[in-house]
Amino acid sequence: MTTEMQTETASLDNGLLMGGFVIGLMVGIVTALFSGTRLRPRLSESTEMLRDKLEAIKPVDPLTQSLEEGKAAARRRRAELGIQR
Repeated sequence: MTTEMQTETASLDNGLLMGGFVIGLMVGIVTALFSGTRLRPRLSESTEMLRDKLEAIKPVDPLTQSLEEGKAAARRRRAELGIQR
């Protein structure tokens, strides 16, 4: 292959690549515009479910947990002794 043919081929490849990119971008934009109204509620619902799952597996602060256990134990002991607050 001559240098002239290689340059021509490279130019053609770059042009096809850029054309494919532009066409793909336009198809993606049109698809997003038409499916966006149906997609948003599903994304919102999925986000809420994920947030709930993360809250459920979130590690508990040991200090907060100890304080809650202590308060619960104090309430039980007051109830056993018949002490009203």
